Amino acid sequence: MELRQLRHFVTVVEHGSISAAARELNLAQPAISSSIKKLEQELNMPLFNRRDRGIDLTIAGQKFVPHARQVLSQAYDAKLAMQALEGLDHGQVDLAVPSMLGSYYFPPLLMAFRHQYPNIELNILDTGTRNIKRLLLEGEVELGVVASKDLTPELDSGPLIREKMVVCMAVDHPLAEKEEIEYSDFLSHDLALFRRGYYHHLLLDRISRKENIKPKIAFTSNLLPLIKTVIRRGYAISPMWQVAIQDDDEIITRPFADSFEVDVSLAWRKNSYLSRANQTFRDFVLDQVNSQEAAL
Repeated sequence: MELRQLRHFVTVVEHGSISAAARELNLAQPAISSSIKKLEQELNMPLFNRRDRGIDLTIAGQKFVPHARQVLSQAYDAKLAMQALEGLDHGQVDLAVPSMLGSYYFPPLLMAFRHQYPNIELNILDTGTRNIKRLLLEGEVELGVVASKDLTPELDSGPLIREKMVVCMAVDHPLAEKEEIEYSDFLSHDLALFRRGYYHHLLLDRISRKENIKPKIAFTSNLLPLIKTVIRRGYAISPMWQVAIQDDDEIITRPFADSFEVDVSLAWRKNSYLSRANQTFRDFVLDQVNSQEAAL
């Protein structure tokens, strides 16, 4: 039984199909199928029911999932423990962070940390907070930025900031004349959004149900500069975290009449091993946040 086989198995379980797992792992579908078949042969029992409409776990597969996850987690922790022996001269920080916070909130913290620890490599992964939570729980990243409301008992955390979602629009957009934006007015215009997995969709789903209005999604992209260009030229409006809008963006922001705010935390798996580099980065960031709050 190989770790590679367990990783393939767990990825199929998490994504619901071999094709989706293959895309996630950047592998060919036959490679995933072959890996799982070999695992089933070693265990001498099937882990998936294979049907025309897809696959689902057998009873044995359901019982095997927590064991596979535990083995992968322990293997990851063992790797970190060995890496920690290198000390801080050759360490690496692994941080998963949403793109807006990664682009506008974290750079001063990252540069300050890099100045103090010049030999530590910073590896930053850009993805949505809900995907970050999954990566943390599966042990694929050590540190991640998540919405505080999404924290689970398996995670430890320290608070970072409270961020407000605002409506972003062109300077000459009709909504720019308003002091606050009602949900119904927001939903009446073409929208530019990040892809699923970001909190923009949580907001959109909530207000769409409340107003019983289907949103008009005109653009979907994770490229922030593209979305800003679309907004600036008046093709669409977009909900964004206030921190992402700079003075030179030539974009107007207005709050929602019913404010939408989210507390954000730096999180890590509870009772898991953190490398020395990640421990140092975690403590550095939380100390900086506490110092800033004390100065206010």
